Amino acid sequence: MTDALGEFFGLDRALVGHGLRLALAAWLALAVATALHIQNPYWAGMPIWVVTQSTRGLLVERGVFRILGTLVGAFAGFALMRSGADPWLLFLLLGAWVALAAGLTQTLRGVHAYGALMAGMTAAIVVLPALGQPAQVEALALARVECTLIGVVAVTAVTGLFTPKSARAAFYRRARELAADAVGFAAAMAGGATLEAQAALERRVLAEIAEVESSTALISAGSIEGYRRLHDVTALVVSALAAMASGRALRGLRQRGGALPDGVQTDLDELARHLRGGEAAAGGTGLLRASWRAPEAPPALTRLHDALASLLAAAAALGAQTVAADARSFGPKAVYLAPHSDWRQAGRTGLLAGGATFLGAIAGYLSGWSAGELMALGLCIFAMVLSFQPMPQVAAPKLLGGMLAGIAAALPYRFLVQPWIHGFWPLMVSLAPVLVAGGLARASRRVAIPAIDFNMGFLLAGQVGMGAAGAAAILNGGAALALAAVAVCLGFMVAPHPPYRRAVASAAAIRRDLARLIATAEPTAPTRWHPRTARQILRLTLNLSRAGTLQTQAPDGILAALSFGHAIGDLQAASVDPGREETGRASARAALARLRDFAADPSGVSLALQAEARAVADPATRAAIEDAAGALAAGAALFTFGQAA
Repeated sequence: MTDALGEFFGLDRALVGHGLRLALAAWLALAVATALHIQNPYWAGMPIWVVTQSTRGLLVERGVFRILGTLVGAFAGFALMRSGADPWLLFLLLGAWVALAAGLTQTLRGVHAYGALMAGMTAAIVVLPALGQPAQVEALALARVECTLIGVVAVTAVTGLFTPKSARAAFYRRARELAADAVGFAAAMAGGATLEAQAALERRVLAEIAEVESSTALISAGSIEGYRRLHDVTALVVSALAAMASGRALRGLRQRGGALPDGVQTDLDELARHLRGGEAAAGGTGLLRASWRAPEAPPALTRLHDALASLLAAAAALGAQTVAADARSFGPKAVYLAPHSDWRQAGRTGLLAGGATFLGAIAGYLSGWSAGELMALGLCIFAMVLSFQPMPQVAAPKLLGGMLAGIAAALPYRFLVQPWIHGFWPLMVSLAPVLVAGGLARASRRVAIPAIDFNMGFLLAGQVGMGAAGAAAILNGGAALALAAVAVCLGFMVAPHPPYRRAVASAAAIRRDLARLIATAEPTAPTRWHPRTARQILRLTLNLSRAGTLQTQAPDGILAALSFGHAIGDLQAASVDPGREETGRASARAALARLRDFAADPSGVSLALQAEARAVADPATRAAIEDAAGALAAGAALFTFGQAA
């Protein structure tokens, strides 16, 4: 019977313990804030439900960034209120600040983005309630900071020792296994395997590599050594992508009748087994042949050699049993990946959150509604929270359901319980059952996410720790929060921003970067374009994977973008190489001119280049043109992906 109930509620013994600890942390935070007579003491319970995390490092770091974001936001809100601006200008400035903070959530990585989220929301929390009592702005700002500090300390103290450390060793093993899969894919391509036979493997490995890279900062949270090892994970990710792209290029070379040194596939298969065996710290470099870097070796094979050397070094570093990680990783990076900075999405997110805040504040101000400021605050918070989510259209129904349930639970509390509470202990006793229910819901595998908003909604609508209010004030407050939640959530549900659109934007960014590369007169080193193209490949794959459409909508030839970039660089070098005949340099320049229209008709341009290459006498120039044509043909689906959308 007990097991059946646990299964129904999504709880087991460990989760029940976690839920009770969360309830205790919230109870203590509210008790301290109330005993200290801090304004709006219910804010002290807010951090409990969102700061709690699955690992200790995340718990600590999220708490730190919540405090830092709150401090910055409180200072910004205080500055806005003391600026002397009239209400319209004040609302505009607040909307601009919220827009900036919301936009930063799309450009910062890991827990850092959470700090930006808190900076935006805290400013609104300080400014909007203070409109009716401007003399209290300093007290409100200070109270917001005090409540945040109390909540973070409470949840860390109560749950910290019971929260496990991050499983970084297991994460690094997973990364090395993915590296082995990448090498295995390259081996199959070098052996001439059909793309159809390897398509599922390619997409799976790309999706998992993208997920690993996006999770690295969270896994490293709270650990200096973890942050130092970020460099090694980055090197492994970039090298795995380069190895897979080089394998694809080698397959194209074989299709054109090119020759490879004997044993390339065998050596790559052995290297993949070596990585899967966890022996990356020793002996791996012995499987890399010097002939792969010989002057007469195909450029793709040379690139494969260099990528594998970097991959082996990163895998060895991640597998090393050492207390001190590579301290050099805080200095110049040997392998660089462009930072995650989706500026277009940042602009849309900022416009949405800032616009909702501005319009909500104006509506509340002009309406004269006593709960208008609470409605405006809800619009700001809900818009920022949903914009922060990778798939807001999925999160919106959960937020709406949780918030409405919390408001519904708060109404009987305010009508039937709050009027009879007189004194500190009656208040704390009255809260205990609700907090226990909220803690267990937050720990449940079934309703953990909407439980966050249930608890938030109850604390906000219940005005916990405040005096009893009249029926009109209670109903107006609940209606204001419900109206804000319904408006924002329905907006996201009706007009979603699916990851597919972000994938299309990544494909467009790849095309723009390659077009700029082609237009560059001088030879461009791979270090100038490779980090950004690799980042866009990861972003495109990750978004399609999260949307559940990777296998059905991902364009073929995603990795061909890297080979195409290298081919462009080889043509640029050939066009100015004084050691070549003028006819060879002219052929390279003509090929680059032809490539300027690659995005409009990649297949047609590829065929034209193949025909022109047959008339080129210089072998090296002809090989560079053929490489460009082959990469263009392989990546035709990518280069046209989403152009009709």
